[in-house]
Amino acid sequence: MREENTLETRFRAAQLEAGYWRAGSTDEELGNWEDLVAQCAEGYDDITDEYDFDLQSRESLELALNDPVLNEHEEIEALRARVYEIDAGLRAISHDQQVRDPAKHPWWECYVPRYGTREFAKDVYRRYRINISTVD
Repeated sequence: MREENTLETRFRAAQLEAGYWRAGSTDEELGNWEDLVAQCAEGYDDITDEYDFDLQSRESLELALNDPVLNEHEEIEALRARVYEIDAGLRAISHDQQVRDPAKHPWWECYVPRYGTREFAKDVYRRYRINISTVD
């Protein structure tokens, strides 16, 4: 039986301490974040509430990047680099107009993708009065 490394153990603990009902591994959360950004590049295909829910993987990764205990691990720099690499993909396809105040919210919650299905585009307009391009 393989013992989980201390970075993963602390990452899971940090998520539970923050009130997450489920604690994923760094690989799971990175995969979820990468998948979301890839989906957004093709055109997000759900509603804004679901988009907000999907952003939780980035929030959990931010917990790791800001956790003092995790920042003592040398592996954190590789995680940070990977998160920022994926972040760059979302920044590149985010709409210019803000949907939330960046002084009160992390950057990834302040913008929506500029592409989406009709359903997402209609919901973005209904909720934020922003027009995005449709892909279907």
